[in-house]
Amino acid sequence: MPNLVTACWTMSDVTLGTSTTSTRADNLENIALQADTQLKIRGRATAGAFSRMLVVPEYYFSAGSSIVSRDDKHRIYQKLKSISASVPDLILIAGSIAYKKGIISKDTYNVCPILHNGNIVKKLYKANDDGVHQINGTFKTKNDGGKGVPVVTINGITIGLDICMDYNNNRLGAYLQANNLNPPDIHVQISGTNAIGRPSAQARVGGVYVHCDMGGKGANGATAWRITAQNGQAGASSTRIQPFLTLQPGAGRLIFFDTNV
Repeated sequence: MPNLVTACWTMSDVTLGTSTTSTRADNLENIALQADTQLKIRGRATAGAFSRMLVVPEYYFSAGSSIVSRDDKHRIYQKLKSISASVPDLILIAGSIAYKKGIISKDTYNVCPILHNGNIVKKLYKANDDGVHQINGTFKTKNDGGKGVPVVTINGITIGLDICMDYNNNRLGAYLQANNLNPPDIHVQISGTNAIGRPSAQARVGGVYVHCDMGGKGANGATAWRITAQNGQAGASSTRIQPFLTLQPGAGRLIFFDTNV
């Protein structure tokens, strides 16, 4: 069973206010350094090797809750690579970027980058529109180059990822069933305003489901659950994992969980 310790950074978008994407990236850099330090302390207290992960909620990268440009998205990517390089052993699920592209008729997308060792190892595009930015147009999605595959393996740990409404629509569960795949070690859901819920949790038995929300839903906006029985697309039975540490680093809460899988 790999040792994995996880931190979720959760906050209200009201707290972020109209801060720019550059300011938000700088804030994330500070959070990543704090989280990595605490996760290392916890991991080293256990026997053997361990992995560590930081989860950031959906829509973290926006400019005053507005959709950013494609150029902004690429600038954010470069900053995220720099942050990841400063904490190379940290798996960073970096929230999501809602962005637009095009000159006259603009298409809108919502993408979550996952980073490790200074590199983006996965770009998962949200599949379903939740209407949050409907004024800017309905979200589209991408499937090329694995951008629609909600599973990635890092350090021998298989991670399934859902973005907000994709969880409600059981995107990960449907993908696993369609491709005859086993449930992942850990199922992560990031969201903007999603109430806590576990009917679609898809981690394997003994694995973990983690939910990190920006809207302050659930307990402090982040929860973790140990899967005790799995019923495929029907969902899972689970027990609550209580956090071992909670910090308040300025904006929101940084909540830490033991998530051995």
